[in-house]
Amino acid sequence: MKLYIQPVRDVFQTNAYFYMNEETGHGCLIDPGAQPELLLQIVRQRHWQIDAIILTHGHFDHTGAVDQLTKALKIPFYIHERGPEYLVDNELNLAHQNNRQIKIDQTPRLLKDNDHLSLAKVGVNFELLYAPGHSFDSMVYYDAQNGIAFVGDVLYNDGPGIWQFPGGNQTELIKSLKRLSMLPDNTRCFVGHTRPMQISQVNYILQHLTDYHLGGN
Repeated sequence: MKLYIQPVRDVFQTNAYFYMNEETGHGCLIDPGAQPELLLQIVRQRHWQIDAIILTHGHFDHTGAVDQLTKALKIPFYIHERGPEYLVDNELNLAHQNNRQIKIDQTPRLLKDNDHLSLAKVGVNFELLYAPGHSFDSMVYYDAQNGIAFVGDVLYNDGPGIWQFPGGNQTELIKSLKRLSMLPDNTRCFVGHTRPMQISQVNYILQHLTDYHLGGN
């Protein structure tokens, strides 16, 4: 498996991830938050087959290109079972506050905690970890075979995710960080907006919660 990081930008810059099987040319796309034309251009230039879109959560800056991409590529998209609450509410998904609107015609395929998402042609099997706190639909997609976790905004800028948005919860975020810290030490965490992090950094956060204005409960 090979990971391609493609920043996309509208109001914010978000990391979209192409997670590709170089042998088969099949892959998945994580968190296409904006610039669908750019993402489609990359897919077509490289002759890739994208089998699914995977969403770590339903905020507008992670979902902004989903409608156009699912229609153009004729593929499904996946989100946590509470994700549809974000997809249909432009206040909750923060689009309204940023003068944007999210409308996705396709019905998502829903996932829950401890599910496994296997994409056969991609050759990947994700373990799903429910990780609320930044939002109440946040999910971590963990690929144990390759030591990679797509964590969305559970982590941010070498620290914890932001919990002050609608649907966020400080206590739940701390619990999610503790769960994330249980992954093997060599796991690389690929985040929504900033550079990748290591599990050792998650442990550091948990040891210094007050430094990040998080309570110790």
